Amino acid sequence: MRDTKIWKGNSTFILAAAGSAVGLGNIWKFPYMVGSNGGSAFVIVYLICILAIGLPVMASEIFIGKFGRKSPINSLKKISNEIHISESWKFLGVLGSLAGILILSYYSVFAGMAFSYVFNLFPSGLENPSSYSSAHFFKLSSSPLNLIFWHSLFLIITCLIVGAGVVKGIGRSVNILMPILFLFIVLLSFYSASTGDLNATISFLFSPNFSLLTPNVILSAMGQAFFSLSIGMGAIMAYGAYMPDKQQIGKTVLTIILLDTFVALSAGIAIFPIVFSNSSLEVSAGPGLIFETLPVAFYSLPMGALFSIIFFILITIAALSSAISLLEPFTAWMEEVFGIKRRTIVFLIGIFIWLLGIGSIFSFNIWSDIKFMNLNFLEFIDYFTNNIMLPLGGLFIAILVGWMLPREFVKENIKMKEGSFRVFILFLKYISTSSIFLVFLYSLL
Repeated sequence: MRDTKIWKGNSTFILAAAGSAVGLGNIWKFPYMVGSNGGSAFVIVYLICILAIGLPVMASEIFIGKFGRKSPINSLKKISNEIHISESWKFLGVLGSLAGILILSYYSVFAGMAFSYVFNLFPSGLENPSSYSSAHFFKLSSSPLNLIFWHSLFLIITCLIVGAGVVKGIGRSVNILMPILFLFIVLLSFYSASTGDLNATISFLFSPNFSLLTPNVILSAMGQAFFSLSIGMGAIMAYGAYMPDKQQIGKTVLTIILLDTFVALSAGIAIFPIVFSNSSLEVSAGPGLIFETLPVAFYSLPMGALFSIIFFILITIAALSSAISLLEPFTAWMEEVFGIKRRTIVFLIGIFIWLLGIGSIFSFNIWSDIKFMNLNFLEFIDYFTNNIMLPLGGLFIAILVGWMLPREFVKENIKMKEGSFRVFILFLKYISTSSIFLVFLYSLL
C-alpha cells in the first residue's frame, strides 16, 4: 500500500473507526433495546459484553488490516500466506465485504428517511400533532418515489465521500462529521435533561434490577454489543489498513469502545427524558418512536423545532459515518484487483446498491405482501446479514486469530504488553468465540 493511503496522526483512525461503530444501531436501536429489555440491567450486561466480546474481536480485525495493508480480502490472503495456512481464509473477507454492501442497500433507505425529517417542520397551531406526524410518516413510507429520492440522495453523498479517496474523502469527512456528532449528542442530552424527566431516566438506565435479567435479555445484550461495533463486516479491518504504524491497537480499541458506548448512553439520555415526561410515549415503542412519536414530543417542548432538526441531523451524520465504512471494503478490493479509478468503482458499486435498495423501498409499499420465509425483501436481507453473515464473520475472525495463527506471530504484530496480550488471547479464544457462537445459534431460533 502506498503511504498516501495511511492516515496521518492517531485521531483520524479513531474517529473513522468510531464513526463506523456509531450508527443507527447506537442512536436508534440501543434506546429501543434498553426499553424492551428491562433498562439498566440490560445496560450492565451490554457494557460487560462490549469489553469481553467486542474488544478482542475488534482488535483482531484491526490487527489483520494493519498487517495486510490491503483490502480485507487481500489482507486475509496475505496473512494466510505468511503463516502457510489455506488461502480460503480470504473468503472471510468476501463474506464481510458482501455483508457491508447488502446492509448499505437498506441502511441507505432508513438513513434517507431520517435525512428527510431534517426538513419536516410541523406547522404551528396544530390541534392534533400526533395525527399530523402519523400521516406524514405514512405518506413518506407509502410513496416509492419519495423514498427513492431520499435513498438516492443519501447514497450519492456516501459515494462522493468514498470516491474522493481514503485521505481526502473518508479521512477528511470523519474529521468534520464526528466532532459535529459528539457536539450534537451532548447538546441534545442537556436539552432533554432540562426539559424532560431526567430522574426517571437516570433510574431507568443506571439503577440495576437484576431480577429482570433473563437468558433472552443476556443474549440480546450480547448481540447488540457485537453488532454495535461493526464487527464481522470488514469495515474495521479495511480501516485497520490505513492505521499509522506507530498507533497502538489495544489503547486505540479501548478509545473507540469508550466513544461508541458514550454515544449509545448519551442517546438514551437524549431520548428517554422526553419519553418519560410524556405519558403517551412508551420506552419500548420500537423504531416507530423515532419517526412518529418523538417529533410530536419535540413539538410540545420549548425550542422543540430547532432540537428536532438537530436530532435528525445527528441521526443522519451517524448513519453517514457508518455508510462510508460499509462501502469501503469492497471498493478497496476492486481497486486492487482491477486497477481502475476509485470513482468509477464507487459509481458501479453504488448503482448495484441503489438497485438493491429499491427492493427494500418496495417492501414498505407495493411489495409489502410478497413474502419469502415469511419475510418481505427488506426483512429477509436484514435477517440474512445480521443473523447469519455478521455472526459468522465475527466467529471466524475469533477462530483465525485466537486459534489458527501462531501465538508468537500475533504477539509480535499486535504489539501489546505481555499481561494485556495474555488477557486478550484468553478472552478471544474462549469468551468471544463461545459467546458469538451462542448469539449465532440464538439468532437462528
